[in-house]
Amino acid sequence: MYDYRNNELRIVSFRIDTDTLFELDKISLKSRKNRSEVIRRAIEIYLAENNK
Repeated sequence: MYDYRNNELRIVSFRIDTDTLFELDKISLKSRKNRSEVIRRAIEIYLAENNK
């Protein structure tokens, strides 16, 4: 994700277990977004909460 205010790029790498993938797929279906969009939004929220 690119932070335009600070001109920095964060690269996030992680592993997701099968159960979590199933949960992400359920969320994706309910929100009508693809899995990567759901993951991206979760990362954005996490970073916002932990950079205060």
